[in-house]
Amino acid sequence: MIKIIRSIEELQKFESEWNDLLKTSPNENVFLSFDWNFLWIKYFLRGKDSLFIIAVYNDADELEALAPFFLKRFFLFFKSLIFISGDYSDYLDIIVKKDADKERIYSEIFGEIANNKIADIIYMRQVSGELLNGVKKSVSEHYGLKLNYKESGCCYYFNLPDGMDGYMKRFNSKQRYNILNRVEKAEKNNIGFIGSSAVDKSLFKEYLNCFFGLHQKRWNDKGKKGVFYNKKIKNFFTDLFTVLYNKNKIALSFLALNEKKSGGCGGKEKIISSAVCFDSGNKRQVYLPGFDPEYSNFHPGIVLTYYIIKEAIGEKYEEFDFLKGGEEYKQRFGAVKRENYKLYLYKNKIIYYIYKINFFIEKEVKEKLKESAFKIKLKIKDK
Repeated sequence: MIKIIRSIEELQKFESEWNDLLKTSPNENVFLSFDWNFLWIKYFLRGKDSLFIIAVYNDADELEALAPFFLKRFFLFFKSLIFISGDYSDYLDIIVKKDADKERIYSEIFGEIANNKIADIIYMRQVSGELLNGVKKSVSEHYGLKLNYKESGCCYYFNLPDGMDGYMKRFNSKQRYNILNRVEKAEKNNIGFIGSSAVDKSLFKEYLNCFFGLHQKRWNDKGKKGVFYNKKIKNFFTDLFTVLYNKNKIALSFLALNEKKSGGCGGKEKIISSAVCFDSGNKRQVYLPGFDPEYSNFHPGIVLTYYIIKEAIGEKYEEFDFLKGGEEYKQRFGAVKRENYKLYLYKNKIIYYIYKINFFIEKEVKEKLKESAFKIKLKIKDK
């Protein structure tokens, strides 16, 4: 049985069912959580767009799957079906109960969309190879939908050993020296690690604002906007991170120069590097780092990453995930690529090309114009 959730009021009543399903799903992660999706809808769902979350129930009236979609208009009257929060999420998927018949579930979901002509095109990004293969097998052949896909937004991860010694043995002597030498240099210069357990809960928002500032400072130094470049986005992440922190899903970590300097959190230290990590199930995921470019000679990003990995091993996590992005330093820490894909499903190839043109205008032309405007703003500010 299919049920469609179309309003935020309906969705609010669905919170416990959503969370219970996610706990039983093998693809559980914070990006698929109710809180993440609900707050994104609250902040970013525009009036001309609409929710279209598909819930699949079995014969015993038990929730088996959720497809967290919304309908977005393009070129005035065409409609695309997209996963919620695709712009800020690193793993997206259809949430399916463990041991459920995925082939049947995918067929029901995409059959509902195709048979009722819900959208002109379905666009899914940051999805696993498993979902791609499921769509190939149970969707394209049955509903006459053409499939176009490519690798996109891959993440880098590695499995954690029982101890830090075991982890460091993975590297050759030169690699170990480079990492440990930077950690030792930081320690000699009175730079220490503030782990997630050492963050005073009463000062959480102060530390969070410190993190926002460092992230923006790093990217602004490169002439780029950074994630938290406007008030709306910053407020979204403030609410989101606060909710997740109160549910023990977030680890805030810092490097601090132990001197009384302005810019510190609480006035006792100068924070020079920070990161927000998600702790979900048996995984630690590094979502966003930030550091003060003034202290780049101490390699604060490398040093903080070393300590976060050490903390994760101590807390017995089994996987460490750097999430989206192919930065070279991730491979230096022993991470390997996990492929993600973006998928397009459509009946009319002309619609596909129209959508691609629209996407290019939205994501390339408009974003570049915003970046250019931001650079001009920074130059004016510097003068």
